[in-house]
Amino acid sequence: MPALPAFLSRFLAVALLAGLCLVGSGPVAVADWTPAPASYGMGEQREVPVTMADGTVLRADVYFPTRPDGTAAPGPFPVVLTQTPYGALMSAAPGLTDPDAGLTLLGGGNKYLVQRGYINVIVDVRGTGGSQGTWDFLGQREAQDGAALVRWAAGLPNSSGVVGLDGASYMAINQFFTVAELGPGSPVKAMFPMVPSIDPYRDMVFPGGNFGAASNVVYLALTGFMQLVNAVTAGNPDLLVVLLQRVAGLLTFHVSTLLQGTTDGELVYDGAYWQARSPRGVLDDVVRSGVPIQMMGGWDDVFERGQLHLYNDLQSIAAGGRAGQPMRPEQVVDPRYRLTMGPWHHVTVGSGIDVDRLRLQWFDHYLKGLDTGIGGPTLRLNEVGTDRWVGATHFPFPQATPTALYPRANGGLSTTASTTSGSDTIIYTPAAVPCNRGLDQATAGGLVAVFNALRIPPPCAHNDNLTQLPLLGQTYTTEPFSTPQVIAGPMSASIVATSSRADTQFAVTVSTVAPNGVSTPVSSGSLLGSQRAVDEAQSWRAPDGNYLLPYHPFTREAAQPVPVFSRVRYDIEVPTTVARVEAGHRLRVTVSSADTPRLLSTPLDLLNQLGGVYGIKWGPGGSLVEIPLAPVDAFAEAPPA
Repeated sequence: MPALPAFLSRFLAVALLAGLCLVGSGPVAVADWTPAPASYGMGEQREVPVTMADGTVLRADVYFPTRPDGTAAPGPFPVVLTQTPYGALMSAAPGLTDPDAGLTLLGGGNKYLVQRGYINVIVDVRGTGGSQGTWDFLGQREAQDGAALVRWAAGLPNSSGVVGLDGASYMAINQFFTVAELGPGSPVKAMFPMVPSIDPYRDMVFPGGNFGAASNVVYLALTGFMQLVNAVTAGNPDLLVVLLQRVAGLLTFHVSTLLQGTTDGELVYDGAYWQARSPRGVLDDVVRSGVPIQMMGGWDDVFERGQLHLYNDLQSIAAGGRAGQPMRPEQVVDPRYRLTMGPWHHVTVGSGIDVDRLRLQWFDHYLKGLDTGIGGPTLRLNEVGTDRWVGATHFPFPQATPTALYPRANGGLSTTASTTSGSDTIIYTPAAVPCNRGLDQATAGGLVAVFNALRIPPPCAHNDNLTQLPLLGQTYTTEPFSTPQVIAGPMSASIVATSSRADTQFAVTVSTVAPNGVSTPVSSGSLLGSQRAVDEAQSWRAPDGNYLLPYHPFTREAAQPVPVFSRVRYDIEVPTTVARVEAGHRLRVTVSSADTPRLLSTPLDLLNQLGGVYGIKWGPGGSLVEIPLAPVDAFAEAPPA
């Protein structure tokens, strides 16, 4: 896995990330655990061949503890395995971080762990980097490879036979499939997935049923570029064969996704392809395996929507329930499943806290059998808008009261519905002002990272006033809060509207508004009107009967045209947040028809949307939003680690 030029490595590292992971055994009590000092050097073996059952050769880099004379330390040591599709990107990390501090997100050999008695293995998944074969995005063959790689890693020289899984983004998602494929009793004893997704279709590729333009274009362009670069730079003697395999991979995933995503192909719908690549579908097997999982997510991550649902599903299944079922307030919490949600984008996850210490604490406990003092609340949440970290155990949050808020005349928003009816007009536009939360979130935080590097405040991250221009969007705003409160939990917007066209697109943003009028977005959701059908069995309702979480099938069979000039209800999922509304501040809901650059209508949808004029209905039987609110003191402070 040779390194790319420094400037290219840095660019790619800002746009995509990787990570590392571990797993363990029964704890042995130690007093006042602190991270062990760096006791070893780090040796390496590059491009180690690992042959799969079908003869395909994958390539691995193995980093191992060494004695002062540079020879391999005898161990035995647990193994930390990461499976990456990003190849040469893995070599960028040492140039981006302090080489003595190890790696936070990007691979390339986690020096921090190796120096503290771990073997670290990084493998190019099939069809990427220096590995043979054709890449199939999170496909079944890759899961089978993952299981074989775990068994191989457990048998490495000086290995203790115990394996942990670590990694971020793609390398977080594939951990779930590997563990599910292995089943109970495998060498994997813990996972440390950072910024995982529970459902790539809903979380990123087709949010709300619309093509996720920014995320998809960035991801497909960068991974496609890296596939070709890695094929040339990996030093494989069969270069022509590898190049042909890479082209086949580009045709089957990159080109197919773009073509189908912009037409009416099967990948537009949540069918067999995406369901097979959704970790939710294998969580029963993951829980059955008994592997403890410490997750890390971000409120501004591209996969934000699904991270608390991953936690919820693991806890619900562990308690005898099913995936998609909300935790019960009285439910016993399983301490093996934990999540830390911070103020992070995809490429900044973990910044500001000691992730190396958190990872080592988790792996020392479960891989080395040390009692490292893991305990306290299983959810650690950064409160958006403050520097406060709070703890929780259940999701949805029982501390919060789901509250219906109703649009009123002149842009008001109140806990009481208007007794008179009214309508506000929105003109459909396929694109709008791109200075919004979606710009930073859907581009993985890359633009924010650039602005921060230049020491320039990001212009869009904390101000979405430009997206609220009249006719392009309608805003509904509460009176100032008399006491501070916390928005805590999944939200929904039930928009009742008429349309002059046979399809609609709605985007809903929840913001807080300071006394000076600056509007700061905290969460956004969307829905393609023709995909408004709701699966009641998988939806969550609040005690007042309104949706807390509407679940849409997004299948071809569920699609239905919008009846022109008729009142139609659209139940829109607005992802979870934990955000402070200060006293004197107001809460605002913006309803618009575009979320640029996050969303893009397919050509067929666009034909049914152009020229649309929407009438947003309020009053009896009209629109409402459901937002859980809690007193500030409902959550106790809890540090992230």
